[in-house]
Amino acid sequence: MIIMIKNYDNKSKKKGFLDIIKDFVSPYHISDNPYELESASADLTSLPSYHYKFKENYRANYLIRPADTEELSMVIKQCRELSIPITIRSAGTSCFSSATPSKGGVIIDMRRINKIYKIDPDKMIVSVGSGISWLNLIEALADYGLAPKCYPTSFKTSCVGGFIATPGKAGIGVLKYGTMMDSIVSLELVLPDGTITKISRDSNGELSLEDISGTYGIYGAISEVELSLTTLKTSLEVIGYGFSSIKNAIQFYTKIKDELSTKPFFLSISNQNFEKYSHIIFPKQEWLVWAVYYDDPEVTSKCVSLTKDIALKLNGIDVEKSYLKEKWRDISDAEVAIGRSSRNLIFQEYWISDQRIEDFFQDYIKDSNKYKFLTATYAISGIEGWSRIKIFGLTDISKPREFFAVKAFLHDLSIKAFSRGDRVYTIGIVNTFYLLKFRPDEVIKRKKLKEKVDPEDLFNSYRIIKARMKFWRISLLFNTAKLLYKI
Repeated sequence: MIIMIKNYDNKSKKKGFLDIIKDFVSPYHISDNPYELESASADLTSLPSYHYKFKENYRANYLIRPADTEELSMVIKQCRELSIPITIRSAGTSCFSSATPSKGGVIIDMRRINKIYKIDPDKMIVSVGSGISWLNLIEALADYGLAPKCYPTSFKTSCVGGFIATPGKAGIGVLKYGTMMDSIVSLELVLPDGTITKISRDSNGELSLEDISGTYGIYGAISEVELSLTTLKTSLEVIGYGFSSIKNAIQFYTKIKDELSTKPFFLSISNQNFEKYSHIIFPKQEWLVWAVYYDDPEVTSKCVSLTKDIALKLNGIDVEKSYLKEKWRDISDAEVAIGRSSRNLIFQEYWISDQRIEDFFQDYIKDSNKYKFLTATYAISGIEGWSRIKIFGLTDISKPREFFAVKAFLHDLSIKAFSRGDRVYTIGIVNTFYLLKFRPDEVIKRKKLKEKVDPEDLFNSYRIIKARMKFWRISLLFNTAKLLYKI
């Protein structure tokens, strides 16, 4: 049985729909310009366009930028009445087609819903529009001596709502203060029928914060958020050590996480290739582990001292402070820098238990040695006990066999991760087939709730509960690629 999926392209409805939307959204923030739609239908990624072939076929028909929750609600209601698919989008920095359309229809760009509604210094809570950039929020809170508890390494360009909709379990401040969901006091969600609902920690309705966090907007659009905050600290120290063996590097990395009562504000491990392709000057050792401590001076000083003691016992080599300060200053640009070293940067992100992180890195080293293409990797600490590992394959767009061999290499590591109880970190459209294969119970649970709140499946479709790609087809393609590449 062949099922034909028809995108929204009914021209007879087009004029009427746009006329209705222009009644309450400024015409300057409504577009069907093909160039704007091309840009808005893609991730902020270095991956080649043919990696996401469906983008061409399922490009959105309209781009709408509502100004507030009320306009957002009215747009969604009109889409629901006309059965027009919706894709919610902010900055689009997550990649893996987390914020790209899969059925055409409307892209709703949330970045005009970016106001700071209230800052309460006494309760240390801020209320903001979900489209505000993290950088703007950080700068505004600094005037009050306050700061977010956690935020992504892409904070210069990414938005608050995106870190909620994607996992939000690894990044700056996460190890010290908890995940993005731990920071949420409440949020306003516009459901797929246009209804506005408020969800808090003690809500007992159909949807919970756990349902919203990390589910890529399949249940609705986050419009406003209340976040708990922390205070600005007075002492920041960056410290790092180089290691010749992955075993010692991992021991150092996990000891910092497990043995220090005051956790680092940021903690990362990377191999020399990542440093080489991200920076002009780089450490000589094969592995670098570096930490940022951000607290009161006495606490920071104590953490630095304890870290040095751990490093000495594991033969760590002190890395120049100037290099580490540069890394911290440019943390949001590191992945962009490595992209300049390759015309066809391919990557995958993994969510790995710290108990299995050494085994995973050993697999990476062993498997990458089978290939001729270059690879690079780094990891950042997530919540206690877990890390997000990103692996890059550096190839050239003119080498299709090598391109698919890189994909096969990353695919094999994904299978190993799932088989051990780990997973890929970012799902989006691209990685959903892994969930269907390895986490069917999770998919069934999410699917039941999706059918209740969005029975027509108009909202951020083809994420988590159903996939455009089949696991067996992907595996066949990649196994063939390995044979052709002569692994």
